Amino acid sequence: MIQRGLRIKRAPAVLHSTRSISGSFALPVNKTLEVLKATNANFDGLFSHSALDQLWFKQGNQLIQNLNQYLIQATNLEDKPYTLPELVAATINKPDLYHIHKNASKLHNLQQYFENLRPLQQQGGFFEVVRPNASSLLETPQGASFGNVPTDEVLLDWINHSFGSVVEFRTLLINTAKAIKGDGSVWLVAESTIGQNYLNRGSNNAAISGFTSTPAFHNLAIVVTYNGGTIDDSERSGQIKRMKSMLQGEIEDGAKVEEELEEGEAQQEKSINESDVAGALKLGTVEEAELETSYLNKKLIPALSIDASPRTYLLDYGVFGKQKYLENCWECIDWDVVLRRLPKRSKQAISV
Repeated sequence: MIQRGLRIKRAPAVLHSTRSISGSFALPVNKTLEVLKATNANFDGLFSHSALDQLWFKQGNQLIQNLNQYLIQATNLEDKPYTLPELVAATINKPDLYHIHKNASKLHNLQQYFENLRPLQQQGGFFEVVRPNASSLLETPQGASFGNVPTDEVLLDWINHSFGSVVEFRTLLINTAKAIKGDGSVWLVAESTIGQNYLNRGSNNAAISGFTSTPAFHNLAIVVTYNGGTIDDSERSGQIKRMKSMLQGEIEDGAKVEEELEEGEAQQEKSINESDVAGALKLGTVEEAELETSYLNKKLIPALSIDASPRTYLLDYGVFGKQKYLENCWECIDWDVVLRRLPKRSKQAISV
């Protein structure tokens, strides 16, 4: 059973803290947001004080309350200390732990989002969030007129290699986020070309000659998740096959009822035996193999998260303000956090 006592382990004071807790979670510590709350200040450049309180503190605490409630009720989850990402991974594709997984993943996404943002340091002081009106829908986007361009040479080179330029990357990021309908996030991820599971196919799990046995990250990519979805390879692997199996099962269940009414007991037994023999000799198709292994040899590491859900912009920007909200998000990205999340880049000699 999950322990009900609250056990909180605080990390040293940094930009943010992570906590490893057995049985109960608390809202992750973000020193920047704590200071803004204590001083009743706005998140300059992006959110008013009231919007920040609603989006981080109230929403976060509600997710914590829901998560802890479902953890108490869980009977088939191993009782051990979990970090938030570990809890998300441990509950993936387990219907009986759906509520735990969904609240944990939403909390994890919320934490990732606010960690990679920082208040805008505006020269001259106060920055006011402008609430757009209907006429803003006809305005031309900023295009190449923007600030907060990454200055790290390695990151700049990686962005230019993957997207063509910072302008093209920013345009793709904002337009992808703007196209999200309902709850969803857009992510910048580092993508491996060939994964460890694919390469370790030699004798005694030795790597194929000429290749590294660990994932090599060559490219950056934009990925979208919906309704609390996370960037997790184990969730993506086999998802197409699981969906097809579920739909096929529903069709077969309906057909089986009619078949049992028409066929006799002897014919049913014969049919089953023949099916077993055919199944034992069948190798399977290329499509089935692809559905089984899709994303199995891919590795994605999230570096940047932008929440494009209506709740994030409606309070301050209104129904016409999504474009302005996303443009302001860009200006508030903390590229130092993005750099810390990115893996070491491996420049590829060939395209796979």
